[in-house]
Amino acid sequence: MPVIHFGTSSEYVKISLPPSFSTEAWLQVDVEIAVCGFQGRIEPWVEPTDFEAFTKQLRALYDSLQGEATLCPREGQFTIKLVCTPGGHIEVTGEAWSKATYENKLEYVLQLDQSFLAAPLRDLEGLRAAAGNSVG
Repeated sequence: MPVIHFGTSSEYVKISLPPSFSTEAWLQVDVEIAVCGFQGRIEPWVEPTDFEAFTKQLRALYDSLQGEATLCPREGQFTIKLVCTPGGHIEVTGEAWSKATYENKLEYVLQLDQSFLAAPLRDLEGLRAAAGNSVG
């Protein structure tokens, strides 16, 4: 199962994708969020095009240390936004709903440095390549 992990071992956002990533249909992913004092898990539906756009934005942010990258699936049950701040720091913010935009809501913030982006970027780009499509 492909896993996209942003953060450390104690504070993170982890997106686990189905074993056979497809660019043809909606995917149900497993999202686990652990931040100071809170931990939660949801299973939102996303579209492969959400990952394609996010990967392109993340590559641009990583290469230039400017701008932002946002994963915001249509149903809005889960979002993640990475913004480059001065000094090469990355602020990760987002929200997760227990149901698609209703019931319980967790808003989160993580502070990372650029070095924490290399692995998830490589994994995201690998997904597209494995599915027979190139990112770029």
